[in-house]
Amino acid sequence: MPQEMAKKKASHRVNLLFLPALVVVLVITQIPFVLTLGLSFLKWIVVRPDLGIRYIGFDNYLKIFMDSTFYTVILNTFIITVSSILFCTVLGIMISLLLDRKIPGINIVRTLMIAPFFVMDAVAGIIWKTLMLHPSFGVNLYIANLLHIRPVDFLGAFSMLTVILLIVWQWTPFFILIILAGLQSIPEEIIESSKIDGANSFQTLIHIKLPSISNHIEVAVMLGVIFILKVFGVIYVTTSGGPGFTSTNLPYYVYKVGFFGWDIGKAAAIATVMVVLTLLLLLGLFRFMRRHSFATR
Repeated sequence: MPQEMAKKKASHRVNLLFLPALVVVLVITQIPFVLTLGLSFLKWIVVRPDLGIRYIGFDNYLKIFMDSTFYTVILNTFIITVSSILFCTVLGIMISLLLDRKIPGINIVRTLMIAPFFVMDAVAGIIWKTLMLHPSFGVNLYIANLLHIRPVDFLGAFSMLTVILLIVWQWTPFFILIILAGLQSIPEEIIESSKIDGANSFQTLIHIKLPSISNHIEVAVMLGVIFILKVFGVIYVTTSGGPGFTSTNLPYYVYKVGFFGWDIGKAAAIATVMVVLTLLLLLGLFRFMRRHSFATR
């Protein structure tokens, strides 16, 4: 009995230690969301102080759902996110399999492959926009001159594709980090046993490696969806959502409405809808991955 009482007291103390962390998390995450939700019910044009701040109920939500641009932006966000996740997952698995080898200099190669993940969005956007893809003085012009063709205006003619490629370039290393960690956690005895039983490399990949790292792939995809859904810096620096709205996603649309249209209420309503859509997408993705996992459950 004394030991049980001591364990209960220790458990109670641990719970109390987590209380400050819980309060900090609630303050940082929930209070801004509640404020955003409150602003979404207001009519507040910052550059028109003469109009004042008025409560208008769900009018902001009705406006955005009646606006065709909003649906275009949702479609853009879906295409950018899904395409980027698919490319990042496939490339992450393939490159991780190549890096999961014991050869001279492999640690240097791994470091170089992961390096783009640590480049800030704005820096990556500026480098690709000016040094690589610019049709007047970038590497794009140099290659075009070598081939005697006209430089391609990637940021104008292929804005969405360019944004997707930049996101894939930046976020594939994140997938590699997680998936490679899963591959290296597979016991070598299992791989050796499969070889002794006559399994070739492809059979080992399908029946042993992929099932073993299925949880790592799920984590990479779930986190990737969260991070890629809120991509802003790359779009802001490179295409600015254009031409028109062809490469505008929801986060950049919120910025455009809030800081170009100065309509704080409408921007808050779009942000609230974006949170709801993100949660629904993550919930659906989680259920799908649970049902179609590599692992045998």
